Amino acid sequence: MASILRTGKLLRYFAGFTRNVVVNSVRENETSNLLSNAPCMCGQFQNGFATNAAAKAELTLDKQIRRLDHDVRRTGRISRRDLEEVLDEIRTHRTATSSQSLLVIRCCGNLVPEELPEVRTALVQEIWKTLNALNVPMDISHYNALLRVYLENEHGFAPTDFLAEIEAKGIEPNRVTYQRLIARYCQQGDIEGATRILEFMRAKSLPVNENVFNSLILGHSQANDLESAKGILGVMKQAGLEPSADTYTTLLCAFARHGDLAALRETLTECEQKEVILLDKDLLDIVYTLTVNGNGEQVDEILPKLRLSPGFNQDAVNVILRLVNKGHEDVGLKLLRVMPRSNRVNGEPVDVGAFFIRQMVKANRPVEKILTICKTLQAEGLNPKALTIATEAGLTNGVVNNALPLLQEMKNAGLPIRQHYFWPLICSAESNQVLEIVRRMQQEFAVFPNSETVRDYVIPNLKEKNWERIVTALRDAGVPNSTAVTSAVYSALVTHQIADAAKIMEQNRAYYVPFLFRQPLILALSHTNDFASFIRCVRQIHEGLQFRQGKEEEVEQVEGGAAAPTERSTPDVVGAILQEAFTYFRRDRAATLEKILKGLVKQGLSISSAKASQLSEQLGSELTPRISELLGKLSSGELELVPLPSSGKRSLDSLSIDELERFIVNVEGKGENANNIKRQLLNACFRSQNLDKTLQVIEKLETEKFQIPIGIHAQLIDLYTHHKKSPEALEAYDKLKAKDATFQLDNLKAVRLADLLLQEERVDAAFKVLEDNKKDSPLAESEGSFNYVSTVWRILNSIAEAGEPEKLRKLFDALVAGNYVVPTNVLLGPLIKVHLVKDDIPRAIEAFEEICQKHKSTPWKNELACRLIQKEDAANLQKLTDLSTGIHGEVNSLYDLVFSFVECGRVRQARKILETPGLRSRPQRISSACDRYKNEGQLQPLEGLIEATKDLGHIDRNKIYYTLLLSYDKADEAEKALGLWTKMQEESVTPNDAFLLKLAEILRRKNIDVPFVVPETQREQAKARKSKGKEDQVKADAINETVKIADQPKEKAPKKQQTKAEEVRTSPPPKTVSHLSGFRKAILANDPDAAISHKQSFLSGDKVGALDISRLIELLVRADRLTEATKYVEELLGDKLHPQPKIFKFYLNKIAAAGDLATLEKIGQQLNEEQKRLVSFDNRFCHANIVAGKAEQFLKHLTTEIEAAKNAEEATKLAEKFPRGGAVGILDKHPELVPQYQSLAEKFAAHNQLGPMNVLWMHLISSGQEAASKEIWDKHLSNAPRLMFQRVLQTAREQQDEKLAATVISQLKNSKISEGAIGNAYSCLIDIQTTKGNSDKAMDALANAIKDVSLENINRTALLRLKQAVEEKSQKFPYTIPEKRTKADDSSSSSSSSSSSDDDVSPSIPETVPPKPDSKA
Repeated sequence: MASILRTGKLLRYFAGFTRNVVVNSVRENETSNLLSNAPCMCGQFQNGFATNAAAKAELTLDKQIRRLDHDVRRTGRISRRDLEEVLDEIRTHRTATSSQSLLVIRCCGNLVPEELPEVRTALVQEIWKTLNALNVPMDISHYNALLRVYLENEHGFAPTDFLAEIEAKGIEPNRVTYQRLIARYCQQGDIEGATRILEFMRAKSLPVNENVFNSLILGHSQANDLESAKGILGVMKQAGLEPSADTYTTLLCAFARHGDLAALRETLTECEQKEVILLDKDLLDIVYTLTVNGNGEQVDEILPKLRLSPGFNQDAVNVILRLVNKGHEDVGLKLLRVMPRSNRVNGEPVDVGAFFIRQMVKANRPVEKILTICKTLQAEGLNPKALTIATEAGLTNGVVNNALPLLQEMKNAGLPIRQHYFWPLICSAESNQVLEIVRRMQQEFAVFPNSETVRDYVIPNLKEKNWERIVTALRDAGVPNSTAVTSAVYSALVTHQIADAAKIMEQNRAYYVPFLFRQPLILALSHTNDFASFIRCVRQIHEGLQFRQGKEEEVEQVEGGAAAPTERSTPDVVGAILQEAFTYFRRDRAATLEKILKGLVKQGLSISSAKASQLSEQLGSELTPRISELLGKLSSGELELVPLPSSGKRSLDSLSIDELERFIVNVEGKGENANNIKRQLLNACFRSQNLDKTLQVIEKLETEKFQIPIGIHAQLIDLYTHHKKSPEALEAYDKLKAKDATFQLDNLKAVRLADLLLQEERVDAAFKVLEDNKKDSPLAESEGSFNYVSTVWRILNSIAEAGEPEKLRKLFDALVAGNYVVPTNVLLGPLIKVHLVKDDIPRAIEAFEEICQKHKSTPWKNELACRLIQKEDAANLQKLTDLSTGIHGEVNSLYDLVFSFVECGRVRQARKILETPGLRSRPQRISSACDRYKNEGQLQPLEGLIEATKDLGHIDRNKIYYTLLLSYDKADEAEKALGLWTKMQEESVTPNDAFLLKLAEILRRKNIDVPFVVPETQREQAKARKSKGKEDQVKADAINETVKIADQPKEKAPKKQQTKAEEVRTSPPPKTVSHLSGFRKAILANDPDAAISHKQSFLSGDKVGALDISRLIELLVRADRLTEATKYVEELLGDKLHPQPKIFKFYLNKIAAAGDLATLEKIGQQLNEEQKRLVSFDNRFCHANIVAGKAEQFLKHLTTEIEAAKNAEEATKLAEKFPRGGAVGILDKHPELVPQYQSLAEKFAAHNQLGPMNVLWMHLISSGQEAASKEIWDKHLSNAPRLMFQRVLQTAREQQDEKLAATVISQLKNSKISEGAIGNAYSCLIDIQTTKGNSDKAMDALANAIKDVSLENINRTALLRLKQAVEEKSQKFPYTIPEKRTKADDSSSSSSSSSSSDDDVSPSIPETVPPKPDSKA
């Protein structure tokens, strides 16, 4: 009572200035301070944004602050990350307005509920410190905002010290300041301190409002004097103030804090009687106070009183976040259950509680509690993905103790665990925990770290400095040897430890991706001048490529990929490194190059003549006789490599026919059995397709009484067929049938023989062969390979082109009846074509109808439609459309018909279809058609589409007009382009800005007057805003000056005016920033518009380098402004310069992904072969053709090129630039083109260039077409010295397909590749079986493996995994695992299929390196 009496003594003060009382509440202040007034602030920002040199920076900052404001309005909270981004923006640009800084300070209190109060306080102090350092003008409102944040965060500070600091800076406190200082005293329960401030306010005649009384209620509560707290209500009434809902809420929270539930209920009843409406927000405050003060079980009385009014959910979220921070998630769950759930379109309720789960993880709550809540949410249907969300949060926050158990729970639930989940954990873990995480990745989650993980995350987070120990530690942690080694080498080079890198490379033979290692190698040399180590590294990169060539040569990802290209000829690798050194070393270039060249000559390395000539030209006056001599030696082709230790032995099936014959003589001379070698001899004869030699060997073996298998006779029939010797083939066939009447030729051999007989018009004999060898059931999948199907199609197509329908039909029926084929769209095509060749439309329609009804296919539909349109055969066209509709649907069929009419020039008919009532618009179909016509250079269909869509409001014609404009530009038809603009006016079509800008560009290029106002670009708009902002600021300054003078007390006005005048006089003039400097600053600020503006304003002396232009190109590409980017690329190329390689490839990828062949062709004309190779131009050009729908034409172009090759040298050059990555894309996306691709690959193979055929083999074997892949293997690849197959093993691993791995092994065993490569394939099979838990099958695979290769050639990691799996079953592992090797002596250079490890390192190089993510869970 004593305190309330003390407060009562102040009543006369309150009564004395009741007229000054400001009747507003905390609620009103809270909303007005940030929410209500925020629009005013933002409005003020607009007027002052472009008023100084930092206008752009302020505009960006303004956008971020607007976003904060929007988030507060929408959800009542913001994230700490948002605030930190604003702070970074202020620090970067070193500027912020007074209003901006005020809003940022205000956001650091309860508006960030997910953070602990101490974290929020630290953040606001950091912001305050930054604003002071930047001399941002701050007034009392900023200090009041800081006070409020301190109060909300319950931060301990001394009110008197705070007041003294304000006064020391000459800032006058206002009533808000004193009110908040009172609130601070009351938070501490210091009523005496609060009274002193009240007396001070009285002395200054400052008004008192409800906030003061609410603070006093809090103060008495904190002083454990609830009776005095309640007595404040009477004091308020005596002062002429009626207690509001805020006052009652403060009092209720006081009772809740002390657990006085009786008083709480009584006061709630009083509120109801007095019709004081407590909002949901007020009740939630009571719930929070009850809970955090140990009375959480009582909240059930409060929850039913919630009205769940609009905005409740966001208020509830904020309270739940604060409850979790205090460790009261059970009450948080109760609130979550109360929150209304919205519904999806399908009526199902939306998942809720993600924020709740994330906050528990962030607050580092016990894992058991998190899992319990997650299971509850899932069981109650509140959030089925609760566990995944919790795991993602754990990974994002880098909390190892939480994240790994959550990941384990995910695994137990059958959810996939991916590589990148572990990156945030590795980055946040202590260095001694990193390898433990790597081990647990593999042991607990079966996720094996790839090179990107090891290189970019693991090694940088290890404190170990000894590289050998790093590699050993990585191996011991289960990282494959090749991954550990290449990652360590890369990290050593990046840190300029070139000698250590060279040592590691020499001790561990591996494939070091040239493109990846080239730049760090040059940088390491520049920092160390260690030329000897540099040369050692170059030699190992060269050896690695030799080691690698022929296997998977870094096949690029075709769609939007950023994989690095692999140099495909060894000399060019060394030449490319030399070129990089030439570019980098500008000082003492000649001396540096001479040292490098001497080292390369000493090693016996070589470069191409083209590269030597290029370097000579680039050196110019710096070229010395010694450098010229060294370049001559390097490019002479006469240097021999200094030998390096290597090992390897040839397998039996790699020997030639002559070698096998001599081997047989030697073996039989020793009295040993040579039958196995004789079987190999027969296989070698058939592989060689040498008929005479094969017959000679068979005859000799028969005289030696060697039992020739019956299958050999079938192969002999096929060999006769290959050489078109039908009589001999039939004779051999009759002999075979005589030996075994039940023996049947496989489908491919039977069809080939029948084809040969049909070509010779021996029809009856052909059908007899088919009849004798027909199958009882439909053909197996392996028999239905593309090679077989394409053979059948070629036979059918040749008859169709000859115009023999009866013969074709008879053959087709025989093939189907004999189960030789299953009808497909491809195989059915000739049945239509045969009639169109003879222009027999009725028969074609009849055949088409039969096929539609019988096989549900529509072969040759478009061609048939165009023929009918040209012949004006409406009846059959309607019939064709009806048949198509039954299969493809009405809308698709009608759009197909529209495009057919347009292509035939029948616009009126196309328009009638588009006017069909109820026809749904398919903008994507029209857009795709426009792009196809543009890419094919067809103007007439585009012009037809313009006419056909006239006045059709449901179709966006801007796309058609713009595409036609681009096509006119491509065709160099400027007048027609201008006419298009006139036509749009006639049709009342408003051209968009992109159209007008492009048309203006075309007209200016042709020196034609532009007859319209060209729209402003974003850059020009920014300049206009800046200019207008300056004018507005002059006015605003004048108004603000007047307002400030008017607001001052009269006796102080002159002083203030003088101070302002002095500031104006003494302020320094703005610094003039050069356009070159401005250009570079704009690039750093990621502002392409500003950069372009500066560049266009360059003075004659200003010059910007290729690197800066490259960065501008990158910004434009990222903004999808490809036309502008192309302009600057062409500008560089025109100056004989090139964009930075990574950025150039990034740009080319985007152009390719857009299918812009015209631009690529134009750029390609300005690049030489070496430059194209460096950026993988051919692969990107191939991808562009795929996107543009011109894959077939592209294959025809490649075919034309190889057919024109006159000698081996020309064929080799074509093979070197063959787009293997693109070829993979064609085969995957267009299986119908496989026959055409096979024909192309055969032509390359005729020149002994097997790369294209190798790609085909990989495609077939990966897609399960074993028979077809085996045929290509036997015919082309079995004797190849190098082979690509790593992609197949990768597919097998990803799909856990042991059959695929076994198929690879069975074919590799008959090749010339090394034991190490075969061991690699076996390692893959063993790993798959081990991962699947089939340790017995894995042991069987290992037993088979050591029959073909030594145990040293099996990947050691695979053996360790298998050993662990076997021993876990209490069984003994019967093999001794070889010691770790320091040199890769397990594989010869003749094969580059794989390294000693089955986990080959072929890291992808991003075109532009993105920031490492916090999480990709």
